[in-house]
Amino acid sequence: MSSPPLLTDAPATPRRERGLGYALMGGLGITLVTVLLGAAYWYWLFTMQRAASPAELLPADTEIYVSLSPSLGDLPEGTQVASVLRDQLSIGDPQRVLDSAIRLLGVDATTNVLTWVGGTLAVSVRGMSAQGDASVQRLLRDGEVVFLIGSRNDPQAEAFIEKHLAVRAVRGDTMRKVSVGKETVYVQDGGVPSPITALALCEHYIIFSNRPEAITAMIGRLGGSGDSLSVVPGFAQFYAELTPRVPGGIYRSDGASQTELIALRELLLNLDR
Repeated sequence: MSSPPLLTDAPATPRRERGLGYALMGGLGITLVTVLLGAAYWYWLFTMQRAASPAELLPADTEIYVSLSPSLGDLPEGTQVASVLRDQLSIGDPQRVLDSAIRLLGVDATTNVLTWVGGTLAVSVRGMSAQGDASVQRLLRDGEVVFLIGSRNDPQAEAFIEKHLAVRAVRGDTMRKVSVGKETVYVQDGGVPSPITALALCEHYIIFSNRPEAITAMIGRLGGSGDSLSVVPGFAQFYAELTPRVPGGIYRSDGASQTELIALRELLLNLDR
């Protein structure tokens, strides 16, 4: 039988405490990891999540392009949008346009729109002959109008679409889904020509148009199908002159007519009629 270990009065060797240097190294390590994760996130945001510009989606023969582009700091007041409507389109009461748009959409602006709307807002017109009256009805019947609203939060934008479609169902509109590649376009069956006959969430934009084929062509243009407005020299010069301080303006091609501009102005003033 073995003897029990002898107990002595010799003190145990004290454990070496980790000093300030270890704490600093640990803090630096955590900071480095945080910085790397943040850099990876921003790289993903600005590369994988970068949306095409509206001009990259629109056709090269677009005749009128209105950039309203509010900054996020400009919402919900919409001062920059109001400035373009007033100074560029001669609309004396910009608030009437905004109120008309919300009534057309049928949703609450604060809970269903401002939760996702980003810093891009554009309207385009093409295909309306200069011969004839400048009525809204002829613009929607013979021409092509597209509204692009940038989304900074696609899940909230999808929630907006669901709410909007529910409102339209109550109004009696019959909507059907059309699959275009990986995208879904909602198209109204029948009814009078409307600026919201078709809509889709594509490339981080909510897109409305009176013509479903306009949205279909925009989706196809993402794959390099067809020339876009962005490559037109006159538009490129116009776009280069836009700045964060002056983000709005109107581009008119050589083929644009005063008839189209007048019809667009009337449409914006009477979106809900």
